[in-house]
Amino acid sequence: MVTAIVIPILIGYFYWITKKEAKKQKERWKNLSHVPSEARVDGKLLSIHTENKRFYHQLYLLETTCRIQNDTGLTTVVYRQPFTPTSSPPSFSKGDQLQIVGSWDGEVFLAGDMKLVYRKRQP
Repeated sequence: MVTAIVIPILIGYFYWITKKEAKKQKERWKNLSHVPSEARVDGKLLSIHTENKRFYHQLYLLETTCRIQNDTGLTTVVYRQPFTPTSSPPSFSKGDQLQIVGSWDGEVFLAGDMKLVYRKRQP
């Protein structure tokens, strides 16, 4: 008799916790590209690599990693955005001059906004 009451309550409780966690993760996923504008990095783009990564269950993110050469040396810049059918990676190429606004996370610069300053001419 007690089992008939306790088991449905436990199932309902864990269902509620799972839904709450999924809602929280979806909100974090939507806000991936919102990075505080604390610093700026300017420089020449040496390499760019974009890949899809799993964020949470069926949610994916599009992560673009760039190597920037500037006066202080080489900087690794990571730009994250939610992966949707309409999302596209940044359309920069090697040799472009970029201005990136974002914040530092250890040795990696997290980009919030990437602007093209000068595009290298293609031969």
